Amino acid sequence: MDHYTFSKLEEIQQNEFIKAAIDRVGAGVVITDPEQEDNPMIYCNQGFKDLTGYEEAEILGRNCRFLQGKDTSEITVNKLRAGISNQEVTTVELKNYRKDGTPFWNELQIFPVFVEQMGQTYFVGVQKDVTKRREQEELIGHYLSEVKRLSTPIVPVEEGISVLPLVGTIDDERLQQMLEIASHHVKESKDDYLIMDMSAVHSYNEGVHMGIYQMNQLLDLMGTTLIITGIKPTFAIQSTPYADFTDLSLQTYASVKQALYAIRR
Repeated sequence: MDHYTFSKLEEIQQNEFIKAAIDRVGAGVVITDPEQEDNPMIYCNQGFKDLTGYEEAEILGRNCRFLQGKDTSEITVNKLRAGISNQEVTTVELKNYRKDGTPFWNELQIFPVFVEQMGQTYFVGVQKDVTKRREQEELIGHYLSEVKRLSTPIVPVEEGISVLPLVGTIDDERLQQMLEIASHHVKESKDDYLIMDMSAVHSYNEGVHMGIYQMNQLLDLMGTTLIITGIKPTFAIQSTPYADFTDLSLQTYASVKQALYAIRR
């Protein structure tokens, strides 16, 4: 066996070893050729076929975008395109679809690789199914949302009357949460009165005043009367620049007990 034949055989064996190794990694791997029209895939490993459900003949020669669908984020796709255009290492997570139509979250990393022997750059795409992690994150987000919701409970005290006790500091996020909770509660309960007790609120700012103003408008449209209790003198003084509660016809009382007494009369 001459030296050329031996070198060629060694190169083939080496390539087969590399291919076998890539086929066994726990991710999909593709190589695309940007010198060809539409940057098609010229190589895919077994992991990519397992991930997508497509066979090699259905993959090679196509652009990776065929995995996209109706819920694939255009913003994420644009980020990916920019990375390819600028030949930058880019990582995105986007919703893709398998051959059978099943959606999955794809963590896609794109690496530009310059091959000196060929004098051009190729793109290596590494793809990983992160659907379980995304679902867990969404579930955690749901749980946190529920915890926040329960931390601002609306308490029914008798038919047609509920109390929303506020505690601590009220920020913009919590104000929006209060509006959503109150809207949902009143829609379900059809309460005549909602008492917002502020006796345990630590500090006031413009957001708190405007939040009450928005709450009053919202409940008024839904046919529910908003009553404010537990207002401290500092709140009344600070309210002047933001909202004229007299013009809003807001009923205010020193305590929830006084408000209930007034309603029952």
